[in-house]
Formats: sequence, structure tokens, C-alpha cells
Amino acid sequence: MKLEDIPKKEIFTAPDGYFDKLPGVIQARVAKQSRFTRPAWQYSLRYALPAVVLVAAGILWYTRQTSAQDMLAGIATEELVRYLEESEGLSTDELLDTNLLDTDDVQAIEQEVYNLDLNDDVLDALEDNLDDLNSL
Repeated sequence: MKLEDIPKKEIFTAPDGYFDKLPGVIQARVAKQSRFTRPAWQYSLRYALPAVVLVAAGILWYTRQTSAQDMLAGIATEELVRYLEESEGLSTDELLDTNLLDTDDVQAIEQEVYNLDLNDDVLDALEDNLDDLNSL
């Protein structure tokens, strides 16, 4: 038996239009696989960059807050009172009306500002200065 004597049969058949659709199916599978294989820099932009921005914003906010507190701590109480008296700031009654300060807070502030604890040496020096001024 020779090879030519064997009858030819088509064992495998392709559905109609299979080879017309085949390139589109292959491209769709390749695109689907490439979507899951992203470069590392895309993940860093997606996750690390927002985290870095939030940390930087937090540090900036914290440093600004502490620097404002440091600035206020460096100002003497007498200077603050003088500023409030010279400007048209809130009076003691207005502070009480707006409930920003209660009565105890206001009394503590007034006592610190207006009550002078002068010892005898300071009073004697002031009296001598007044005597000198009166003699002129």
C-alpha cells in the first residue's frame, strides 16, 4: 500500500468564520494579560505618591501650628494688653458676652496684668525719682 492509495479525509474542521475572528481573539487575550503586568513605577504613582503627599501636608501643618504657638509664647503679656488697648479689640465685657472666657479666666488675666507686686526697694526708688522730678 502506497501513500497515494490512502483516502484523504478531513478529520478536523473549523467552524465557519473561525480564522476571520482569530486575530481579534488573540489580540484581546494579549491585551487582557498585559493589563495585569504593570511596571513598578505605575504602582508607585498610584499608591506611594498620595501617601507621600499626605505625609508632607501633615508635616507642614504641624510645623506651622507649633511655630504660631512659639510666636505667641514669645510675646510678653504686657505687650498683648497694650496692643489690645490701642487697637479696637474686644473688651473684657465683650469677651464675657461671647463666652470665649469665663469669669475666672478674666479675673486671672486682670490680676496678672493690673496687680503690681512692688517690694519696698522698688517703691523707695520710685519715690526718690518723683522727688527728683518735683525738685526741678
